[in-house]
Amino acid sequence: MDIKIIATDMDGTLLDAQGQFDNNRFEKILGQLEERHIKFVVATGNEIGRMRKLFGQDLMERMTFVVANGARIFEGNSLLAEQHWDKALVQDVLAYFAGKERDYHLVANLHDGAYALEGMTFPMVEKFMTQEMAKEFYKQIHFIKNFQELDQTAIIKMSLVVDEEQASQLTRQINQQFEEKLNAVTSGFGAIDLLPIGIHKGWGLRNLMKRWNIEEHQIMAFGDSENDVEMLELAGFSYAMKNAENKAKEAARFQAPANTEAGVLQVIEQYLKES
Repeated sequence: MDIKIIATDMDGTLLDAQGQFDNNRFEKILGQLEERHIKFVVATGNEIGRMRKLFGQDLMERMTFVVANGARIFEGNSLLAEQHWDKALVQDVLAYFAGKERDYHLVANLHDGAYALEGMTFPMVEKFMTQEMAKEFYKQIHFIKNFQELDQTAIIKMSLVVDEEQASQLTRQINQQFEEKLNAVTSGFGAIDLLPIGIHKGWGLRNLMKRWNIEEHQIMAFGDSENDVEMLELAGFSYAMKNAENKAKEAARFQAPANTEAGVLQVIEQYLKES
């Protein structure tokens, strides 16, 4: 096994139930990967702002990030690639959710962060974050009166947050409505990411493969949700977490211990020990 890229999702994968990870243990592993010239890639539905808060400046500079489900790619803090939504698709989505934005906790991401309607709260998000992290989450959101205020040519991601038991049914409804235009996928904890057809974590990873001249069999990847499927199918050594959704488990070749057991770090440590 000649691994050149290790790519991991964050929520439900690298992060524990409180949205945290063992920083010291991770930094030790990252140092060993660097010694072997193995690239460490974070592939997440989150935006770069949250990654900066989680990892800090020093670690950020040593890693690569596929954020917003592949719509943006950063090497350290340098933007390598960015994909925007088509304006017509943005308008179609806003029309579909008109009057229901608060019910479904609709969020739009631009390059400067997330936008939501004034007064909107996210109780589902608070469930898996510490109080301090939840406070920081709200600080990063720009609250607006109407989504029509936004530059609709600059949107890079749209998402919803609902009760977990609603997520699968709502995802099916959206996919029926927007067939061949976008793909709605669950990303854990009741979150649903709306992805333009062709943009996903696998697309972002393929961009890096071309850039670094790396092949599928040289990639190890970890995920737990439906928005990880393309990445898991692409990687030669793909791991679904023990706590993963069924679609992620079906796409992966192997299973890692649960995120609550630092499963990603366990598998990487074992690989480093044996290789």
